[in-house]
Amino acid sequence: MPIARMSKTAILAPRDKREELIERLYELGAVHVVDLSSALEEDSEIKELAQPCALEVRDIRLALSRSDFLIEFLERFEEKKGGLLSGFLQERIHLTYREFLEVEREVDLESVYRELEEVDVQLRHVESRISETKRTLDALRHWRELDYPLGQLRELRWCEARLVIMGVPFHRDWSEDMEAACPFSTWEELHREGERMYLAVLVHRECLDGYQDLVQKYNLEQVQFAGMEGTPRDEIARLEERLREEEAEKSELERRVREKLPLKPKLLALNDYLRNLLLKEEVKENFLHTERVVAVEGWVEESRQEELVQALEDLGEELDISLSPPGEEDAPPTLLLNRKRIKPAETLINLFGLPNHAETDPTPFVAPFFVLFFGMCIGDVGYGAIIALAAWWARRKLDLSAAVERFLRLMIYCGFAAILAGIFTRGYFGIEGDSLPGFLKFPGSLDVLLNPIPMMLFCAALGLIHISLGVAIEMYDNMRYNSVWAGFCEQGTTLIMWLGLAVLALGAGVNVPVVKTAGMILLAAGAAGVVLLSNISSKSILGKFFGGLYNLYGLFGGTIGDVASYLRLYALGMATVAIGSVVNRMAGMILGIPVLGIVLMILILVGGHIFNLLINLLGAFVHPLRLQYVEFFGKFYEDGGEPFQPFALRTNRVVIDDR
Repeated sequence: MPIARMSKTAILAPRDKREELIERLYELGAVHVVDLSSALEEDSEIKELAQPCALEVRDIRLALSRSDFLIEFLERFEEKKGGLLSGFLQERIHLTYREFLEVEREVDLESVYRELEEVDVQLRHVESRISETKRTLDALRHWRELDYPLGQLRELRWCEARLVIMGVPFHRDWSEDMEAACPFSTWEELHREGERMYLAVLVHRECLDGYQDLVQKYNLEQVQFAGMEGTPRDEIARLEERLREEEAEKSELERRVREKLPLKPKLLALNDYLRNLLLKEEVKENFLHTERVVAVEGWVEESRQEELVQALEDLGEELDISLSPPGEEDAPPTLLLNRKRIKPAETLINLFGLPNHAETDPTPFVAPFFVLFFGMCIGDVGYGAIIALAAWWARRKLDLSAAVERFLRLMIYCGFAAILAGIFTRGYFGIEGDSLPGFLKFPGSLDVLLNPIPMMLFCAALGLIHISLGVAIEMYDNMRYNSVWAGFCEQGTTLIMWLGLAVLALGAGVNVPVVKTAGMILLAAGAAGVVLLSNISSKSILGKFFGGLYNLYGLFGGTIGDVASYLRLYALGMATVAIGSVVNRMAGMILGIPVLGIVLMILILVGGHIFNLLINLLGAFVHPLRLQYVEFFGKFYEDGGEPFQPFALRTNRVVIDDR
């Protein structure tokens, strides 16, 4: 079955065997441990008998936070490699299991943390000083032409010196007002930048009140350089020297950090190791404890029950293991078990949410339709080949996680689907159908730009099939968990109606009266079934009838809207072809330019087709995904399944080569 069958397990063990029990369960990696501590709040009797385990995990969490800091800190000083892909790929560390267990001994975490934390503090301090020095320098450079020491400006006897910034448009009016209000004052323009003027003003002390009124009237910005005694030129030279010293200090600190970069792989491994130590400690919070007994509850795959028993049987006769099928009120976690070729599509299911244990796994149905829809949206042999080859190359050459590798395998399938769709729609890098060689125009292929109707009808028929499949899955689940009659009444009549519609359309297409008649009979029978049976739970006859009529109206209205969504497959495919064709035409027009024509043509072709591929990749992924999640899942899918997460070794950056 695509969803693994689960057995409920309960384990009782002597308290002195707790650590050994945890280690055995961890090494086995087959038990999804359930949190029993919540039962303490719900059941007062249990609460009196047992208390949750008090954990001493503070040291592990502290070490983990320190390793997180060190990794993030060192990554700031790494030289970025790998170009565009570097942002999507994580560094992965390959170790044997024995090397992984010994990684804690190879890194003196406390010493490295103390050293780099001190460097971090010093770096932040020197960067702050550099920023302040640069701000002061930027401000002083506007006053470079002032040849008077700044310190002496504050010591004048009869006047006060002011440095102000004024808007250029106000200069004439301000000058006239200054002559009137401050007759014993003078000023000089030192610098002008854009709409700002930098002025040095000498104001007689008797005119200070009038000057202050003008400051407010013209909204002047007054500048002060506290603590500076020399001329602006002298102060600039001094600050530039200080900036060089500060930047040298920063460079030395950064050099000390880079010396520690070789430690990063070990820190990554240590981080994963600490997370597993924490996992072993935190799992105890899910146990129930008495003075003598530890109770564990969880889920294990039916196929691994014997492994569980064998792994724990030598812990002593006092150990008790019980295994039972799920009860009606139980909600086992979900583990999808699909064949290797279908497994890549589990990525799409995980994005939406796993099915609950009572549902049908949709992965085998999602996989072919998503790949087909993706191929139709791209619809070009060249683009499909690029997608497939790029995904194949990435899988072969890059060190990827299992999830990314599965996604790339899905992209390989999608690339081949795009190639097939391109063959049937004559899509070859946007080359127009009339320009294609004869061997590419085999019978049955379509030019979607010149003859769109067949492709649109195909998309609509595909949509009806896809939606009907969703209804059929819901009927299957209804028959399994309710009754065959309920499944027939609620979903079977709908399927008969859609089958009749399909047969009727086929009969009209081939112009065979017998087929059309059969289709009309099925359509009428299905519609009558929907009216008479779909609302059978209603107690009154009128309620059944009018409720059925409403259901019939909703079916037709809703299905028309759903099927219309599938026409976007044609629209997206046509957009790919049309944009590619425009790129080719632009390149053809440029070719006529002497000398540079061929170079520009190549640039337009390469850049234009890359742009076309990238922009349509997004639509080719998002819209087929929407058809799965909205139109298809809307007919039967509930999701809500909890992922099966066995208590086992979990790593983020480390790859254990011998496990």
